[in-house]
Amino acid sequence: MSTRNQLKFNLSLIVTLYLLAIFASFLSPLSPTESPAKRVSYSSPIKIHFSLHEGLFFYPFILKVDSESFIRKFSLNKEIKCNIKFFTKGFEYKLFGLFKTNTHLMGSGNCPNDFHLLGTDKLGRDYFSRLIHGLRPSLFTGILGVLIAFPLGIIYGTFAGYKGGSTGEVMMRMVEVILSLPTLYLLVVLAAILPPGLTNMQRLSLITVILSLIGWAGLARVVRGQVLSIAKREYVQAAVLIGQSEFKIIIREIIPQLSSYLIIALTLSFPSYILGETTLSFLGLGINQPDPSLGNILAEGRELTSLFLRPWLAIGPTIIIVILTLCFNSLGDQLRDILDPKT
Repeated sequence: MSTRNQLKFNLSLIVTLYLLAIFASFLSPLSPTESPAKRVSYSSPIKIHFSLHEGLFFYPFILKVDSESFIRKFSLNKEIKCNIKFFTKGFEYKLFGLFKTNTHLMGSGNCPNDFHLLGTDKLGRDYFSRLIHGLRPSLFTGILGVLIAFPLGIIYGTFAGYKGGSTGEVMMRMVEVILSLPTLYLLVVLAAILPPGLTNMQRLSLITVILSLIGWAGLARVVRGQVLSIAKREYVQAAVLIGQSEFKIIIREIIPQLSSYLIIALTLSFPSYILGETTLSFLGLGINQPDPSLGNILAEGRELTSLFLRPWLAIGPTIIIVILTLCFNSLGDQLRDILDPKT
């Protein structure tokens, strides 16, 4: 596969995940935080069938509990066939979620008021709905983190590189102090001392700001090194001789030369913010229950019994995190090949 085709493939995956997060309320059949009235925890994913005459349908589960061992067993009730309806309207529009029973071929009975495409968690909440809603905090963290860290890193690094001399050296010593901080331990401490009355969105925003205030230093150091090289070029020296202001020189002559690197660094920065939020939520210091996040969903599936009996609880968020990380990293490499073919 060529570099441009790989670029298109990675972009399509990233855009798809962002669209899933944006339209999560429309795509999810149930609320990600509420349990149904007849709660069934850890139900298995359903198997969807298709036929030309019936369309998409599924058989509901029957839960049986052994009276001696108390082991739960799910079996299919093939006397009831439930058809899936698309673009349904209840309190709000949904892609799917309402059903009817075919009684002319099947036995008597009613379909459930809801169904769980990927099963349920320990509280009976729909796992599919929680999974696509859990994309939102991680993707939001990546965007907000880049919007804060990149302007700080570019401005600080450009000013330190253009000024040079003792001013630039002092500024770089401050950057080295920030880079020497143990990021993960610092995040854990700061997240633990946040006020307890904060909402999950407020907590997420503060965590993102903390990540950004640490993450800009590495970008500033690289930008400063490149600015030191660019500032010695002839066209920059010519702009100085004709009397252009420092601001115009930086904006017109220096920053455009950094555009290729900045675009690449932008894509490579996303995974660090996504993994940072996911790690804190996994440890219980980020998004808290009942709101979903890839981190706290993954934490629910880390128990040994879940890994053997209900592996889909851990597989879902793991696959999404791996896809996001690989796509953004691969996207950065491909952009580097396209924008800087000499390397």
